[in-house]
Amino acid sequence: MPVDVTQTLVEFLRRWGELSPTSAAVLALVFVAGGLVPVPRTFLTLAAGVVYGLAAVPIIMPATTLGCLFAFLIARYLFAGRLWHWVERKPKLRAIMNAVNAEGWRIIALCRLASPIPSTIQNALFGLTRIDLWTYVWSTFVFTIPQIVLYAYLGAIGKAALIGETGGVNLGVMIAGGLAFLIVVLLITRRVRASMQELERASVMPPS
Repeated sequence: MPVDVTQTLVEFLRRWGELSPTSAAVLALVFVAGGLVPVPRTFLTLAAGVVYGLAAVPIIMPATTLGCLFAFLIARYLFAGRLWHWVERKPKLRAIMNAVNAEGWRIIALCRLASPIPSTIQNALFGLTRIDLWTYVWSTFVFTIPQIVLYAYLGAIGKAALIGETGGVNLGVMIAGGLAFLIVVLLITRRVRASMQELERASVMPPS
């Protein structure tokens, strides 16, 4: 299924040709929409990496943040009441909300770096907290960078390997660099998820 989704996105982006003002605008709109609809950003970024390589990263980063901002504002000002009723039945989400209110940008950073909760749900959830708009924007921008760069890079490596764009030595260096970066991100992910589990356990423990 992930391969099918990525391939569909690759085919869509390829229709717009090489990176140009028009294709860049389409790519930006795709990632803005990604903040509002439940399409994993991983698949979007891999597809962009396959089609445009690392040149897509400067477009993806602000577009991703803008999509997250739109979702945040919609949750805070249009659908807060309905979302509250839904969140009240989800202990994990309530725990994250309480932590954001207490710790601010640090919890947003953890969620953006690695969280089992989809980005679209995170965006809506953060809109219900007391976090201020500027803190939300800069922390989202900064802490989505590692995964964006990683998956765009992996997509670019996959393209290079398939069409033989680079020599064997250069491709080997690219793959080694990608694997090293992947290991770092996975280690961060493991630590972040452990922190999120600790947060959830603390939220259900009775006060002493």
